[in-house]
Amino acid sequence: MPESGAEPDASSPDVAVSRYARVSDLVRIAFAQEEVRYLFVAGTTALCYLGILAAILATGTPYMIAIVIDQVIIFSVAFPVYRRLIFRSTGPWKPDLARFAGVWSAGLVAAFIGTPALVELGGLPPLLAQVIAVVVVAVMTFLGHKFVSFRR
Repeated sequence: MPESGAEPDASSPDVAVSRYARVSDLVRIAFAQEEVRYLFVAGTTALCYLGILAAILATGTPYMIAIVIDQVIIFSVAFPVYRRLIFRSTGPWKPDLARFAGVWSAGLVAAFIGTPALVELGGLPPLLAQVIAVVVVAVMTFLGHKFVSFRR
């Protein structure tokens, strides 16, 4: 036990617990923000999407077919995860699903236009074109999901 007024030993269990408590408080405060949850969950979803896309492309599947297959897979995971973890919707799920599909479709159309333009006109590889499309669409879809899909 340090003397009164003395700094505690940095390796003491009390200091470690205190640091952990501060870090966990910061994480809890950050994840209370919808935008932080979106960045984390949508970022993870995007990484999974790109990983699946890379695997499909590695089989020699044409990139537009690979995108459609990947979109179906990711959509089926994204809806429940976005609904519960990001936007914490508690309303009926069917109207949420219909609105989510509408917003997702807008992003899909943007990706279907942007990706071929970047590949065919810009000469980029399909995976890189999708990375660019995902980043651009992410901002648009956050706003769409917030104000349309899971509006309160």
